[in-house]
Amino acid sequence: MIPGKTQTRLTIFLAGMTFLNGFSVWRLSRGVALGLPDFSTFYTAARIVHEGNASRLYDENLQAQVQRSFAPFAVAKRGAILPYNHPPFEALLFSFLGSFSYLTAYLLWLAVNLGLVLGLTATLRRHLSELGKAPNYLWWLACFGFYPIVVTLLQGQDSVLVLFCFSMALLAIRQKADFRGGVWLGMGLCKFQLVLPFVLPLLLLRRVRVACGFLTTAFGLLTVGFLTAGWSGLLSYPRYLGETERYLWGGMPNLRGLLTSLLPAPHYQAVLGLLMLTSAGVFGATIYAWHRAHAANGSTLDLAFASGLVATTLLSYHLYLHDLSLTFLAAVIVLERMFSHQLSRPWIKAVLSCCLVVLFASPIYFLLLLRNRIQPLAAVLLVFFVALMIEIVLSGKHPSVTSMSSPTQA
Repeated sequence: MIPGKTQTRLTIFLAGMTFLNGFSVWRLSRGVALGLPDFSTFYTAARIVHEGNASRLYDENLQAQVQRSFAPFAVAKRGAILPYNHPPFEALLFSFLGSFSYLTAYLLWLAVNLGLVLGLTATLRRHLSELGKAPNYLWWLACFGFYPIVVTLLQGQDSVLVLFCFSMALLAIRQKADFRGGVWLGMGLCKFQLVLPFVLPLLLLRRVRVACGFLTTAFGLLTVGFLTAGWSGLLSYPRYLGETERYLWGGMPNLRGLLTSLLPAPHYQAVLGLLMLTSAGVFGATIYAWHRAHAANGSTLDLAFASGLVATTLLSYHLYLHDLSLTFLAAVIVLERMFSHQLSRPWIKAVLSCCLVVLFASPIYFLLLLRNRIQPLAAVLLVFFVALMIEIVLSGKHPSVTSMSSPTQA
């Protein structure tokens, strides 16, 4: 159980972050009705599908026409539209919103996201032996005090949906329901750039049931995409994605963005070489973590899952601030381990704690956004990942009781 003094400190800290986040939302909420949030891209796709033009889903002229019809000020302010560059099957998910006005659709999707957040906290609490004893208000403060989740809610993004899928996958794999875990991972393919780096180590390690569940879901979603947009829409997606991603190189809190910010633009080849080297190191370490978890009969499975989540943010080709919502689950796993007294060294606990404080400190996000440089967050994630890997190595030598409850307790 969380000690009383620690719980009080956490409450004060998270309440402060929630207040700051709420103030930020209040300031930015004026642009919601004008179509400034990222939700414009999903609503554009919803309108196109709802109006029977799904085969032209990736027609830039049609997207521009539709988006200007409901958010002319936002398009003029940005100087361009927000392109729908997500898979075609996700457009079907949002299609029911196409019959509503933009603002109504935004509020409905916000309600869905809030429901996912509350459902996530309720589900995780039932499966955590230590954090499960924490009061509901502390969980809610943790969610709404974590700026990436708040950004997701404000922008109308889908990162909370992916976080929910990862959380359900963790619980399924903990219960040795690998096929179901693979299905949940597959359901997160609306952001495939965040799912594939996580799943690939499991596939290479021949986690057959996870692979079967994942590939079955992936095939099903591919079929849904075909039924939604047809061959023309489905085949035009890779080309359209390449065109919209062409100029996105730096400016992201991943390894790509971090290395680009550290080395001047003329040193492109050096950045590319160093990126490949560091990415290979992170990827190889992730494979080792999953292998160690299997060899230790699951005693470090939660740590392997957490390291996989952090690794997938570092390795992701495309990563924005709201995508860091995934690290909330990694934070939950680490905190559960801390309060269960299952970390092998005090200094590891200190390093992980410092990383979590930075990741939850809203003023740091505000400062970085003010300077338009969020790449330094990748350095924090890298330190977080290295500390997790050291803990996995040390824990593997002296396996301890897993911090997550057993299936019979769930």
